[in-house]
Amino acid sequence: MDENRITFYVNPKGEINTLPADESMHLFEIRANEAEIEQLRGLFRQLHEHNKKEGKDIFSTKSFFYENQGELDRKEDNEIMFEIYRQIFMLGTEKTKEDVEEMGVIPKLNELR
Repeated sequence: MDENRITFYVNPKGEINTLPADESMHLFEIRANEAEIEQLRGLFRQLHEHNKKEGKDIFSTKSFFYENQGELDRKEDNEIMFEIYRQIFMLGTEKTKEDVEEMGVIPKLNELR
């Protein structure tokens, strides 16, 4: 195994820590190097920014009431979520890989692509 990899814990809020901070939350345990963690953090930032942007559009008649825009927003969210779960799976411990497989999230997100 790569010596530069260390253990991180990813929670559903997108927080990535080196210690399992909140035992009451489901955590994904992964082993990653600094570049891989930065890439994963960037995906979470992208998802959060996209969700903020969607929230600002609520009073915009240009996009909020048009279903096509909603479909585009959901597709973009799905693409980001797919990549987040793909990376968690690829970097995950055996337990994490089992958890992601059991959730059935990757095939479901693949269907929505």
